[in-house]
Amino acid sequence: MLKVGHHGSAYGTTPDFLDAVAPRIGIISVGARNLFGHPAPQTIDVLERRSIRILRTDRSGAITVETDGRAFRTRTFVAH
Repeated sequence: MLKVGHHGSAYGTTPDFLDAVAPRIGIISVGARNLFGHPAPQTIDVLERRSIRILRTDRSGAITVETDGRAFRTRTFVAH
């Protein structure tokens, strides 16, 4: 699991870094309709090309991660 850097900006998460870390899930903390256009399309593309599941707070609300030190579980909350 990776918390994607700088709200998913274009330069916060590089392909080389993703290859080294090899996360299965990328969590992006980002506000809906933010002025900066985060997450950047190229960041989403680089995650998708590596088949990394993407969770975003602007779409899923709060995201929690629970772990026992070996495995982890994610939960999302979407407010209505």
